[in-house]
Amino acid sequence: MSPIAVNDDLPPRRSRVERAGLIYLYVALYVLLDWLSLIQPFVLGITPWNPPAGLCLAMLLREGTRFLPATIVALALSETLFRGLPLFAPETIGTVLATALVYAVAARLLRRIAPGVLDLATHRDLLLLLGVGLVAALAVAVLVVGLFYGAGRLTDADPLLVGLHFWIGDLIGIAVLTPFILLLGKHRFANGARASIRAREAMAQVAAIAFGLWIIFGLEPTDHFEFAYVLFLPLVWIALRGGLPWASWGIVATQFGLVLAVQFKGLDAEAVTQFQLLMAAVTITGLLLGSVEEERRRAEGRVKEHEAELAQAASLTASGEMAAALAHELNQPLTALISFVRAGQMALRRPQLTPEANAQAASLIDKAVEQAQRAGEIIKNTREFLRRGDMRRVRADLGTVVAAAFELLRPLAAQNQARLDAVAAPALPAALVDPLQVEQVIVNLARNAIEEIGRAGPRPGTVTVTIAASATEPGFLEVSVRDTGPGFAPEMADRLFKPFSTTKASGTGLGLSISRTIIEAHGGRIWLAQPTEGRGADLRFSVPIDREPGDAGR
Repeated sequence: MSPIAVNDDLPPRRSRVERAGLIYLYVALYVLLDWLSLIQPFVLGITPWNPPAGLCLAMLLREGTRFLPATIVALALSETLFRGLPLFAPETIGTVLATALVYAVAARLLRRIAPGVLDLATHRDLLLLLGVGLVAALAVAVLVVGLFYGAGRLTDADPLLVGLHFWIGDLIGIAVLTPFILLLGKHRFANGARASIRAREAMAQVAAIAFGLWIIFGLEPTDHFEFAYVLFLPLVWIALRGGLPWASWGIVATQFGLVLAVQFKGLDAEAVTQFQLLMAAVTITGLLLGSVEEERRRAEGRVKEHEAELAQAASLTASGEMAAALAHELNQPLTALISFVRAGQMALRRPQLTPEANAQAASLIDKAVEQAQRAGEIIKNTREFLRRGDMRRVRADLGTVVAAAFELLRPLAAQNQARLDAVAAPALPAALVDPLQVEQVIVNLARNAIEEIGRAGPRPGTVTVTIAASATEPGFLEVSVRDTGPGFAPEMADRLFKPFSTTKASGTGLGLSISRTIIEAHGGRIWLAQPTEGRGADLRFSVPIDREPGDAGR
């Protein structure tokens, strides 16, 4: 499969006025954030947290490299306004170009290796964003500090310490602000909650952040760092309730409160450094926890979608089997009708009838026979079509198919005190099957076994699905669904897989018939291996092995 092409040079289509407005807003916001971050600056205005770095990377991700000139302008303004650097000094030009180009390259790389990064669609997207951001911030720190050191502006400071502060400040800015900007407008809260409940819970979460900050900075006399762990608690709550989008809001609110508290308390550089590291830990923890929660929710959604697909497949197959059975039953009276009408033809053609009456009767009966034969052909063709079905066979691991079936059956198994076990022989080859249809067969067989265990009494039972190479059919895998229930009566063994045969009071008698149709369409067979009543049941089926590597696509 060819890689997904990403044209990150082209921003979303906007009018000139909109593009100009966005650029002016970006530059103004960049300068404003840089000014707000100037709290306890280190050498050359290096701040403990640098939100402009997060804004820069986010906008280059969203708008592409056409936003690079605006980034250069914003950087140049900040360097001259807040750090007292001459606009055309070599170190100023080098700092601006190095920072802008590194983050532009990082944004371009991210959009190529993580196509879902703009939505942070997966946990992988977030990890790649943080990883690339970490490397990009480190590269900027090395280049900028190297330029200033080479220009003789760091004679009284340790370049390694300055570079470390620079790197952590940019990293915090990226971790806090970039996900927030990317997810802006995509926030959601607890599923199914009313707007009033969401608003009250959001206010309670903000209050929890404020209370945590009060514990750290409001209690006197205390070591402000002693209770720093309380900042994690509101973020854990927010991330678990709202996932990654709301975790990003919580992180921004926490940093904003922390910045205000540090500035209000007038802490020294050492304390600021401690809180800088704390904010990095809080941010990464909140983002990762929120992302894990998002993945969990997307997995509760995939299961529901899969259940719906399986239910739809079962419904369609059941309808097809019902139609096939009805077609089979209707064919018999139609055949009798044709025989009776042909007998009438012969009777009417006897010499005693007048030629005119005979010709008329023969013509009418011929037309009746023609229509009856036509109806029979329609029913026959419909039956063949429904039995053939729509199937896509691919290379599949039957162990994975069994695991998916078990996920759907666990609630029913728990309700009926039945344990589900899966056993697979080692080094089994892949099968050539339609995974969804074979999963349906396993669900049908195992569901029957679970329900029989439940009806048998209060004692728990076991349903065991075993996968092995077929001992009697070379080139096939054999799946056994064995249970410890009451089993089948001997008289049921012969008609077990026929339509409308059932041992349940409310059963349709189509489940095993459907399973037989699916397995036979795969070229395999299905049978009852243990018909002894009172000793459980052992239903088995075989499916072909995939002899060719890769997806067969059939």
